[in-house]
Amino acid sequence: MIKTKNGVLIIITIALMIFTLWWLIPGNSDDARWEDYLSRLARLSGQAVPERAPLPVLVYPGNRELQQPIPEQRVNLLEYLELRHCNLMTLISERNSILGKLQADSLRLKHEVTFIRRARLCLANGKLDNAELIALLEQVVAEKQAALPALYWNALVASEEFRQFFSQSPSALAGDSQAALLSLTQLAQSPVENEAMPSPEQLFGLEARLQQIAHSQVGGQLLRRLALALRELERGNALLESIDPVALCPKGRPTRARKLRNVLDNIWGSRVQQALADAQRQRQQLASALAKIDQLISPTPPAFTQWLAHYFSDKGLQSQLNRALKHHVSLWQERLRQCDLMPGGAQKLDDSANIDLEG
Repeated sequence: MIKTKNGVLIIITIALMIFTLWWLIPGNSDDARWEDYLSRLARLSGQAVPERAPLPVLVYPGNRELQQPIPEQRVNLLEYLELRHCNLMTLISERNSILGKLQADSLRLKHEVTFIRRARLCLANGKLDNAELIALLEQVVAEKQAALPALYWNALVASEEFRQFFSQSPSALAGDSQAALLSLTQLAQSPVENEAMPSPEQLFGLEARLQQIAHSQVGGQLLRRLALALRELERGNALLESIDPVALCPKGRPTRARKLRNVLDNIWGSRVQQALADAQRQRQQLASALAKIDQLISPTPPAFTQWLAHYFSDKGLQSQLNRALKHHVSLWQERLRQCDLMPGGAQKLDDSANIDLEG
């Protein structure tokens, strides 16, 4: 009985330790980093940390808003039978089956490319002797070729993989962020531009890269970090603006100003600004790939245009962050220079985390 009680006590103790650790360890390192920084500024300014505004995020558009219509071609039974000479009957049957109608757009792209290749080969080899059927097949090939950019768009932008990649849940996991961003960059290079036909290797690579980004939510995480950085910088600017210049170095003694300088060196410079710069470099990759994806079809669906502009237009969050960051740096310079703790040249502040993603 004693052993049983001791065992129960040990289990309870371990459970309490795990719960305590879970409670104390912040769930999001970015949130914790910003809160630590702002709380230090608040103490030195003698002000309360400004209330949090809602994060200015915009969720990724839904499938119906992004999906592009793809024309369907129909052939009658006699034409269908004639196409056996072109090795197209199996493809037509697969497409008309229940599974074929439900297949993912990436698989349909592969199906359509295979159809176009076989049809062109058949026409080139003169395997059909029916002039009307030849004209019909040529028309079908032209229509399928013209639809490839929209189908490629559907396979990428309207896919569940992209929706996962741009999830902005606070618990989203980046996974192998560099590999995912590289895959996105490669996917942004359309293999169907100017009537080009993707090779079998490119089609295989499409599936592999979609799977790569499906296992990472770095896209959404980077956009959430962008929104978070903008909100927190604006709160930090309010705190720096509220600092009484006279109280920083009364009678020429920079006692309080030195504490402020310690926050600059040990918290802002080594932790916050460095994290900002790291995230900005990755967002530059993201923005560059998205700009190319935006050119895959014309016109781009309004929902995608609005979503992309929210983050990366001239008035988007990235531009707002750049301005807020410059203002933040100028406030630091003003506050410390008046106490002779920010001499020109030595220990100079800059806005190195400010990376222009649009130029």
